Amino acid sequence: MKELLSDILDLDDIMFSINSGSGICEVRAERGLPIRISDKWLTIGYEDKSWHIHLNLEQVTTARFVTETRQSGMSGYSIRFFDLKGNIALRANFIKMYDNDGNLIPEKSMKYDKIFKKYGKKEEILLSS
Repeated sequence: MKELLSDILDLDDIMFSINSGSGICEVRAERGLPIRISDKWLTIGYEDKSWHIHLNLEQVTTARFVTETRQSGMSGYSIRFFDLKGNIALRANFIKMYDNDGNLIPEKSMKYDKIFKKYGKKEEILLSS
């Protein structure tokens, strides 16, 4: 899991979404944010800055690569992390994938495809810390 998140954080234009059940927090990730593991917790970001994310490694067990067609006709790209109950714990959204004319930017989709290929071209993978 740490390696996959590190690969995601090596890219520009990533937005994390965290669904609390009654609201959604969206965070634009900065490239190269630190990832630390302490006991069962994985932390993304700096604890002394304006935000950081904690994920329980005992609960977050699966990642799913998702490409979906949106209402606009454009594709959305994300990697979603699921807990033991099948709920999305964290979603890494690949943003700014299209130019101003609505054309997919090949360099950006290739970066998503590169991560997908690195993890075996499997839509769903089981995670370990």
